[in-house]
Amino acid sequence: TMKFISICSGIDAASVAFNPLGWKAVAFSEIEPFPCAVLAHHYHDVPNLGDMTRYTEWPDEIFLEADAIVGGPPCQAFSVAGMRNGLNDERGNLTLTYFQLINHADSIRKNHGRPPVIALYENVPGLLSDKTGAFGCLLAGLAGEDEAIDVKKWPRAGVVDGGRRRVAWVTLDAQYFGVAQRRRRVFVLAVPGELVERLGDRAHPAEILSVGNC
Repeated sequence: TMKFISICSGIDAASVAFNPLGWKAVAFSEIEPFPCAVLAHHYHDVPNLGDMTRYTEWPDEIFLEADAIVGGPPCQAFSVAGMRNGLNDERGNLTLTYFQLINHADSIRKNHGRPPVIALYENVPGLLSDKTGAFGCLLAGLAGEDEAIDVKKWPRAGVVDGGRRRVAWVTLDAQYFGVAQRRRRVFVLAVPGELVERLGDRAHPAEILSVGNC
């Protein structure tokens, strides 16, 4: 059974999507009162760890149990409906916190002989046109590169191979997946390089996201 930590959980669409596959959340991270109440009602046996910026205070056992960390920081910093201040907005800056949390999890797991986690990130397409370099920082942080990746115009799909992970991203629209709504989102999947080397293309994030078909 795949187990995951859900970041910026909201009412946790991740559990709705993954539970039919047999995947289970081991922890949530949500601070808004109404979503917290919904999570407590539907998933009363799953702890809500609260503020994601305090991840260093979370129990090591949570990171050891999770095979993946999924979620997307608030979209307002990258959304057309927001001010689009990117990393200059504290909500947008949570994108940096996201990959720092991933690396923290890997450090704990390595100390206990566990493999690195898989990371799945989601946000609005405005992330690709952000002027503060958030997307390049995210890709570099997940891939294991020291310097942010600087690209003038990001394509709607692509792949980055780094020292730590293989990272792929794609822009998908919910209307083509059984939802009666036009809702475009960027999905970023980062898979540990050692897992790709062991399992081949079936573990490569580009194959999983079908980047070549986009």
